[in-house]
Amino acid sequence: MSVSAITQRIARNGQVFDLLGPPADVPLLAAARQFTQWLDRMDPRFRIQRVTLQALDRRFDGGLLFAKLLAEVTDDQGCRIPGAVFLRGDAVAVLIVLHADGRDWAVLTAQPRFPSGEFASVEIPAGMMDDHGDFSGKAAQEVHEETGLLIHAAALVMLGEFFPSGGGSDEKIRLYLYEQPATAAEIQAIHGRVAGAHHEHEHIRVLLVPLDELPRHTNDIKALLAYGAYRGLWGARSNP
Repeated sequence: MSVSAITQRIARNGQVFDLLGPPADVPLLAAARQFTQWLDRMDPRFRIQRVTLQALDRRFDGGLLFAKLLAEVTDDQGCRIPGAVFLRGDAVAVLIVLHADGRDWAVLTAQPRFPSGEFASVEIPAGMMDDHGDFSGKAAQEVHEETGLLIHAAALVMLGEFFPSGGGSDEKIRLYLYEQPATAAEIQAIHGRVAGAHHEHEHIRVLLVPLDELPRHTNDIKALLAYGAYRGLWGARSNP
């Protein structure tokens, strides 16, 4: 452990362990919603001995954005388990279907995604959860920021939840559906619109594609899973 690191004792949800890391970052991580939420849904068969904070990024408002953790962890029989975690918290995504003149349209976004190397990644509107934990409210906010559409959170229909990368990240994504009628003029006005939250340096272009053609236009796992759920491809399931 570096001489500049500190240790904070963590006790939550039956887990008691030492959290090690830089003095300026450990208290932020320990209090962050992403961290406490991760521990709160931890299966009790995991036994955490120690977690080292290797790196941390802050949001524009100073809160936790991402953290890279390395845990010493075993199962309840003492067998070691890989403990690398990219902590980013939960997210929401919305499949928007507009019905106009007998046709169904899906609202997609195209934006640069540096981690994947795609300069125009085609996706459904999505965003990371904030500290308030209001999934449907956050989903409605992201739709407005990324498409300019104003929707009511109460009109969202939940499609399900999934872990896109459970081998490396804690992220759980909740999928929603939003449907509404539209005119041909509204469809034309939405397609090609420029949107995005400027304080988050988003550069987003809105696309409308025929709903049946959505799988041809994107490799976004959120969009494909939401489309499959909408079409009933995954069968009936209960909402959490």
